Amino acid sequence: MGILYKETTFMIHSIHFSSTFYQELSDHCEMGIRQVWACNLMEELQKMDAALHHHKVVSMDSEFPGFLRKTPRRSDELSAFADMKFNVDNMKIIQLGITLSDENGIIAGTWEFNFKFLIETEVFYDPKSIEFLKESGIDFEELRINGIDQLFFSNMFTHVLSRHRDLKWLTFHGLYDLAYMVKLVTKKPLPVSMLDFTEIIATVFGCCVLDVKYMARFYDDLHRGELGLEKLAKILGVKRVGGSHLAGSDSLLTARVFARMKTVYGIEESRFVGFLYGVTTRICEPVSTQVIPTFPRCCEPGIPQLCQVLPASRYCRPMIHGVFLYPPIIQHQYRVL
Repeated sequence: MGILYKETTFMIHSIHFSSTFYQELSDHCEMGIRQVWACNLMEELQKMDAALHHHKVVSMDSEFPGFLRKTPRRSDELSAFADMKFNVDNMKIIQLGITLSDENGIIAGTWEFNFKFLIETEVFYDPKSIEFLKESGIDFEELRINGIDQLFFSNMFTHVLSRHRDLKWLTFHGLYDLAYMVKLVTKKPLPVSMLDFTEIIATVFGCCVLDVKYMARFYDDLHRGELGLEKLAKILGVKRVGGSHLAGSDSLLTARVFARMKTVYGIEESRFVGFLYGVTTRICEPVSTQVIPTFPRCCEPGIPQLCQVLPASRYCRPMIHGVFLYPPIIQHQYRVL
C-alpha cells in the first residue's frame, strides 16, 4: 500500500480498508474538518480516494479573492459569463472544500484544501475580500508558507477523479465554484461561452450536478431560494460545523442541507440535475456528430440518402424546469440528381 510519485504523476494502489476505517470517516463531522496542506496532501487524497468507493455524493465549495468585475443583479447571462470568465481567468482559488456522503446522507468526511497564495506577489485580487476572508479565519501567512501548489494538486486530484466516474456533485449557488474547479482541473482559462463551459463541466465531472439554491427556488417555505446557505440551514434546522465563509464548513453544510431537503420534501433529483442557479443552459454531455441513412419521400424508394445530424451542442436550447425539452434533430437532406 502506498503512493508513487514521479514527475507530477502518481498512482494510488488498490487498497482495502476495514469497517473501523469507514466508521472513523463517518464520525468525522464530530471530529472537525480535515485541514489539508502541502505536507499532508498525499495522505488525505489517499483517504478521500478510499472513501469515494462508498460515498459518491461530492459536496463542494470554494473561497477565492473576490471579484475584479462585479456583475449587476439583473444582467443578462452573456454579460454575467463574460464577467465570471474575466474574474476566474485572472485570479486563483484560495480554498476548496469537499464533503463526501452517501445517498442516505451519511457523511464520510470533509476536507479543506488550502492553496498557496502570496498577497505580496498576486496582481489580481479584491483587497476588501481578502480582509473579509481574514476575518472569517483564513490564515494567509500559513497559505504563503504551507499552501498547496495548485498545479501539483491538479495532477493528483485529476487522477483520483479518473478512478470514480459515477459521482454526484452538490453545490450551493455553485457557478463560480464549478468555474474555479474547471480551471483547476483543466489548467486552462475558461471557454468563451456558457454553452462550452457547461459541456466542459459535463465532460470533467459528469452531468449529475445539483445546485441546492436552484432546488430551493421551487419551495415557498424556503423563500424560493432567495436566501443564503446559512439562513436556509436555519429554516431546515441544520446546524453548522465550523465557521462560515470557510470552504470546508460550507461544503459540509451544503451536504447536510441537501440531505435534509430530501427528507422533508421527498425531492425527485432527476428534475433538478444539471441546473445551476442563475443559469439557463443545462449541463449535459454533447452528442457526437452522426451521419444516418434515411429515405426521403422526394427520392426514389430504396435509395438511401444521407441526413446529417448536428451535435446537440450546436442547437441545444435552455431547458425549462420540470420539462425535458429535447431539441429536434436537425437534418439536411441531399437529393440525388
